[in-house]
Amino acid sequence: MSNPTQSAPSPTTEALFDRYLLPKVALTIIVAASLLGSWVSTTLVSDSGIVSAVATWAFLVALGTLVGGLLWKHLFVRPADLGTGAREYCAAMYERFDRIASLAVIVTVLAGSVVLWRYVERFGTTVEAASLAMLGLTTVGIVAWTILADRTVESQFRSRAGLLALTFGLLTLLATAIAEVAMRGLEPAGTVVRMLHLLAFAVWIGGAVWNIFVAVPSGQERPRVDVVAAAAEQLERFRWAVRFVIPTIFLTGAYQAVDAIGLNVSVYVTSTIGLAILAKAGFIGVLVVIFKLCPMWRACSPIEGVCDLEELGASRVETDSEVSTDD
Repeated sequence: MSNPTQSAPSPTTEALFDRYLLPKVALTIIVAASLLGSWVSTTLVSDSGIVSAVATWAFLVALGTLVGGLLWKHLFVRPADLGTGAREYCAAMYERFDRIASLAVIVTVLAGSVVLWRYVERFGTTVEAASLAMLGLTTVGIVAWTILADRTVESQFRSRAGLLALTFGLLTLLATAIAEVAMRGLEPAGTVVRMLHLLAFAVWIGGAVWNIFVAVPSGQERPRVDVVAAAAEQLERFRWAVRFVIPTIFLTGAYQAVDAIGLNVSVYVTSTIGLAILAKAGFIGVLVVIFKLCPMWRACSPIEGVCDLEELGASRVETDSEVSTDD
């Protein structure tokens, strides 16, 4: 009897891959919007150098990739997947994420050094600056250890080291938000808003990187029913998170814009900073459209069945029937 859970990639899967343009476009837009945001934030504090903007952007993207990726690795992956036919899929995802995390660690250290120097130049060698440096170094240190340690997927999943890395990554992100607000004058409301903005960004950029460069390639190599089910459930959890991420990014971004340059429409359409803010708002609008179109076009994943959980359930029933008939 043939193995019903193992099959070669079908023409449908290949066709879906051709339509997997929307998530990649979404990731490109997220990166572009974050670069605009970094330029605006550095310019508003009279730090208009391109090096500062790019370094801040690279630091936030790398740190967001680590935090969002660890969030997916330990929370979006289902514990049940480790005991099913999707175990190899989870192990492959962890290996791919480790390679991406290695690059993110390097960028975090290099770009973070420039960002930290900005804060030291502005505030001096303070306890706060030292604390931020220690948080960042602890985060990359723990992540580096988890990458180098040779452990099984079961021992990695929600391990003490993994959750500790996620915790310190979140603390580093929050401390960075505080430092960014302090560059213009620390005040409670602006600090909370900036924290929410960066947290939402990390969830989105980390999830997008995981989905495109980790989950999808690993799933395409193993087009089995258990793998498709695991990938579909993970993607559905990410979709649920994005429902909160999109409005959070938009509303917190709008608050920061109004707080920085006010409500005068002419400022937004006549100044470079205003136009950059409007462009970023437009990018978020495009992301909303993409988020709605992906499931409609079944272009959310090139892994066949992932875009429709109900269809996946039906295919499972059919597979079970075939197994019973063959027996």
